[in-house]
Amino acid sequence: MTAAPVLREGALYLGDNGRCFCGRLHCAGMTAQFTGRDLSGQPVHRVTEADQREARRMGVTLACEGCRP
Repeated sequence: MTAAPVLREGALYLGDNGRCFCGRLHCAGMTAQFTGRDLSGQPVHRVTEADQREARRMGVTLACEGCRP
């Protein structure tokens, strides 16, 4: 039986260190993708539409750090 990822590829997440990443294996890493926790064991938090609006209001753009050129 193969474990299913708990993070969605099209969604953005924030780690406890403020890192913003998507649910792709390359960006999230295997630990986060399959457990929903970062390497230090802290849960990652899914970025909501409300989070995106609040970030834009403050002049911040949330985007995956792994996918950005």
